Amino acid sequence: MNDFKESPPDYCTLHWDGKLVRDVLGETYPVESLVVLVSGAPQYEEGKLLGVPFIEKATGIQQCNATLELIETWGLTDNIVGLVFDTTASNSGINKGAAKLIEEKLDKKVFYLACRHHISEVIIGGAWEAVFSKVKSPDNPMFINVKEKRDKLDKDCPRVLGLVEQDLKQKKTNTIAVVSNFLEKASPRADYREVAELCLILLGEEPPQGIHWAKPGAIHQARWMARNIYCMKMLMFSKELKYNKDTIFKLERMNKFLVLFYTSHWMTTTSAADAPIHDLQLMKYMLQYKEYDYELATSVLKKMNNHR
Repeated sequence: MNDFKESPPDYCTLHWDGKLVRDVLGETYPVESLVVLVSGAPQYEEGKLLGVPFIEKATGIQQCNATLELIETWGLTDNIVGLVFDTTASNSGINKGAAKLIEEKLDKKVFYLACRHHISEVIIGGAWEAVFSKVKSPDNPMFINVKEKRDKLDKDCPRVLGLVEQDLKQKKTNTIAVVSNFLEKASPRADYREVAELCLILLGEEPPQGIHWAKPGAIHQARWMARNIYCMKMLMFSKELKYNKDTIFKLERMNKFLVLFYTSHWMTTTSAADAPIHDLQLMKYMLQYKEYDYELATSVLKKMNNHR
């Protein structure tokens, strides 16, 4: 039932996101489902689900058509003022992305509110490429190795001491405060909590819930937490994984960036209003960090400049 008819909102923001799921009605293959909702209307500040249609493929045009059909059904075509989406090409493409196509169909300019976490994923990708080179396969081979050997690792090896130089100790103190506050005040999902806890362990602190090792999760590069979680564990268990000195040195470079700069930045990205100041602060840090790791800092700055 269209419960917007009695008191239609003056404005609202449109959200959509797709996911491959198994058809519970009996099909054995996964199908692409598209979750569509609106938020911002006074009576639905926390969001109103409009529908979860199946689409044949997650292309920009199919996501656009399915989304528009729902907002037309609910009588909200004239009320959309903003679009919230992740930064996959099918959504953000300049010509055939769903956001661009929806805006054209609405025939008006709307705010683009791209997912800040997905934008941050580009940053960690740039750092990884600078240190280890670009991964061309969907699954990172180094992560596969960790996942396969996980049960054979000695879990009594939680700390990595001496990771942070003396002149970066203040940044370490600030990071510990941000991460600890995140764990204390937020109720993060499991992988977010794991990243925060691993960050504290690498900085020589014990997380509030103690040290424990979660079962390895997804390793596909589309899972933005994979690089963070696996990279941290790879350094912690580098001796048991029998990495050579060059690989350990590279892992130290990556993890210094992760624990000192990236993790705390990532945790503050959910506020779009605060995003500009956080981005500028990270850029400032990277300009200073060139003194310690010129290649990594330069790569991160390049990615950020491309997404201003």
